[in-house]
Amino acid sequence: MKRAIALTLAVMFFLSAFIWIPQSSSARQPADLCYDDWEACRSRAFESEQGIIRTTLWLTVCDFALGKCLLRL
Repeated sequence: MKRAIALTLAVMFFLSAFIWIPQSSSARQPADLCYDDWEACRSRAFESEQGIIRTTLWLTVCDFALGKCLLRL
């Protein structure tokens, strides 16, 4: 039983290593680009003068976009 568990864990480890292939370095964006886009998004949200609720929603969208961009790095 211990061999079966060890074999299953080993197979899962090797499969996860081959399935999770990181993106090539040429396809990655530098973190500076993410922050530049975030700053531009925030400035557009503040300049829009849409009101407190819409501005807050746009700032939240900007923060989510920043997080998504950074997670892709």
